[in-house]
Amino acid sequence: MQITRMQLGLVDEILAVSNQTRDTHSILERALGILVGAFQGKAAVAYLASQDQMRLAASHGLSPEARKQLAQLPILHETWATAPDAPEIALLDAQSSPETAAPLLEAMECEQILTFPLVAHDEQLGRLFIGACSVGTLKESDAALIGTIGHAVGLAIDNARLYQQMDQRLRESQALFKVSRALASTLDLDALLTLIVRLAVDTVDKASNGVLHLLDEETGELRPRALSFLDDRKPNSSVGRTRMRSGQGVAGLALETGKAVNIPDVAQDPRFLRVANSRNFASMLVAPLRLGDRQMGTLSIDSEDAFAFSQNAERLLMTLATQAATAIENARLVSDLQQSLNDLREMQEQLVQSGKLSAIGQLIAGVAHELNNPLTAVMGYAQLLETTEEVDESIRSDLSKIYMQAQRAAKIVQNLLTFARQHKAERQLVCVNELIERTLEMRIYQLRVENIEVTTKLANQELGTLADPNQLQTVFLNLINNAQDAMTSYRGRGHLTVSSELVDDTISVSFEDDGPGFGSDVHKHLFEPFFTTKEVGKGTGLGLSICFGIVSQMGGRIWAEGTPDQGAKFVVEIPIARAEGLDKLEESTSSDRVIPSKRILVIDDETDVAQVLERILRGEGHRVVTAPDGQSAIKHLARARERQQSFDLVISDVKMPGLNGPELYARIREHYGDVASQVIFSTGDTTSPQTRAFLQSVGLPHLEKPFTLEELHAVMLQIFG
Repeated sequence: MQITRMQLGLVDEILAVSNQTRDTHSILERALGILVGAFQGKAAVAYLASQDQMRLAASHGLSPEARKQLAQLPILHETWATAPDAPEIALLDAQSSPETAAPLLEAMECEQILTFPLVAHDEQLGRLFIGACSVGTLKESDAALIGTIGHAVGLAIDNARLYQQMDQRLRESQALFKVSRALASTLDLDALLTLIVRLAVDTVDKASNGVLHLLDEETGELRPRALSFLDDRKPNSSVGRTRMRSGQGVAGLALETGKAVNIPDVAQDPRFLRVANSRNFASMLVAPLRLGDRQMGTLSIDSEDAFAFSQNAERLLMTLATQAATAIENARLVSDLQQSLNDLREMQEQLVQSGKLSAIGQLIAGVAHELNNPLTAVMGYAQLLETTEEVDESIRSDLSKIYMQAQRAAKIVQNLLTFARQHKAERQLVCVNELIERTLEMRIYQLRVENIEVTTKLANQELGTLADPNQLQTVFLNLINNAQDAMTSYRGRGHLTVSSELVDDTISVSFEDDGPGFGSDVHKHLFEPFFTTKEVGKGTGLGLSICFGIVSQMGGRIWAEGTPDQGAKFVVEIPIARAEGLDKLEESTSSDRVIPSKRILVIDDETDVAQVLERILRGEGHRVVTAPDGQSAIKHLARARERQQSFDLVISDVKMPGLNGPELYARIREHYGDVASQVIFSTGDTTSPQTRAFLQSVGLPHLEKPFTLEELHAVMLQIFG
């Protein structure tokens, strides 16, 4: 009866342990301590079955070296695994079981060992080994008691595992809920990825640290993006990275295969490559971040314990990795959407700007037409009076100034038309150095007022090119204005250096300033339409794109060099005029020949223009008749035919009230065909598409108002040969 009470007390004490804690390790350690005392043993160890192997789970009365030795004994896996033929209860000593007992006896430093299984619901969960200092201390006669204890400890372990599984599933559900809620409530990718890494470490049992790597598509390397061991700091390029690539190392293998890779013992696995100064851990688990076939990165956790991660851990980490991949894809989609919205907004702004420019172009066309007629009269009268012998020399000088200022106004109008892209390009021999100097003269006052010092370093030799001087001047003017704006806004003053030189068969012109310069992000967009670095309202973003178009049409090129805070340099390269081109140009522009007296009909609704043409032509010996409109011109033509005194030349405006130029020319072709090829049209409205189309269709010479006496004479030579 005394023994039965002791047995019951021992069983009650074992059962009480399971009510005090749900931790498997604690249950085993306390149970081992109770059993060693009850059986007067020296030490005890407990092994639990895991993946068809017996692993050391707890010990009592052993040194750390002994525990390490017992954890690595292969005989435990071969003899005491959960195989059906494994003995239930056994007493081991050196004489009765030399091969089986010797390693255990040596490691536990005992003479005798009692072993029995831990059973729950007819399933063997593991084994307990109790060691004694002398043979005979432990007896098989206590088999019933030992079997009861094995079942009691087994049930305690099974209950603890069930509780841990329920707790683990609850934590997993909470972790997945937190990630799902974060995915729906924030677009902060870094915060989302950091949350996923921390939840992986907090939720997976025995996990110590976690790292999330993203694949750099350019280099193919896996770079750390979120780490559990760096708090809220963003990882740098070296922490958590070992130059991993897809297919290389543990992370690379997971990324390539699309499956989780579980390394139970990194010291024994050749796939794991440890680098210098890296963290110490015993096992690791890596899950790939993939969406379909797209590789995005990896999510890794590690543990200080070997064989730390189960299949459940693999499943959870794969789920968290999928959520991380979804967060990354959502961030990309949001970024793409934002970029599309920005592009759409920019396009809308460009359309509005384009509409404004179209309206400005129409306004410029109207202003140009109204200015060209009076400028024609001013320039004509000035030239006419300047050639009169009776005019005093001082007055002649004043007339020259009037003519030059009228020409300047005409060039302003032409520049406006060029801006509106409605001025017809006319190639002629241009002296580049002279054009640079004239362009600087136009801006020198404003440059001086804004404290911009200008230095010119022009080539000594003549630099001639075939180009439209107005367009080339537009290029130079834009580059000077851009440099001025940049230097003024940067520090309120500056220095501009304009240089020209001949390099092989190319003329190189450079504009170098000491303004703010620019970086690579600006450089790649410089010549794009509507791109500007100026403040809103101070730039259209069209200047450099116009320059690019003009220079390209000339067969040249334009580029920029710059560094932030170290100024900028724009270089224009254009071809030098070849000798044969100059000869043809000189032939085409020669106007020294005298035209014999002709009978000329001048038609223009602007009285001053008609009168100045009449006086100029009469001064050259021609007989001139003027008409204020098309109807009057038809009457003069009919009267001349009646008198058999046909006109040798008709100079007609294009836009007139009543019968306009095109309608007049149709009448002439129908009724006065002999004169149809002897017509010169003059117009101040070359911007109109209808006017340009008409002039192109008839193929006759024309004059663009305002014109000079030399231009008038050259056009007449085209008619009379």
